[in-house]
Amino acid sequence: MNLMLARLTYMQDHKVQVNDIADPHTTILLVMKELNKNLHKIADHGVSHAALSKQFTNAFTAIYILQTSLDFTSGGEIAENLFRLYEYVRQELLKAFARDSDHSLANAIVLLDEIIEAWEVVGTKVGGQPT
Repeated sequence: MNLMLARLTYMQDHKVQVNDIADPHTTILLVMKELNKNLHKIADHGVSHAALSKQFTNAFTAIYILQTSLDFTSGGEIAENLFRLYEYVRQELLKAFARDSDHSLANAIVLLDEIIEAWEVVGTKVGGQPT
């Protein structure tokens, strides 16, 4: 999946305007933030599992977009490490979906927070604006 397809998928699912995600860096940042928002909702123990089906769907979709948007040729070790991080989040999400009490969504959220923060810093250094 390339970034254009990721952008289209995100826009269809979230009714985002094209101008809101004009560059690949911003697209990835928006998808990471959407994933983070859904992970927080899922991790909230006060919400019933049945009420979270949309958050689970959105989170799995976001992970798919993030993983398939990686360029392993140009990205090298960074792309590989990001893939591992996204895979870790996906595995913890699967555990939470299966109601496995051994999941570490809180840990996954902390790691994703750090990646989002770093992604925002990189965006400002290459001329972008944090979202």
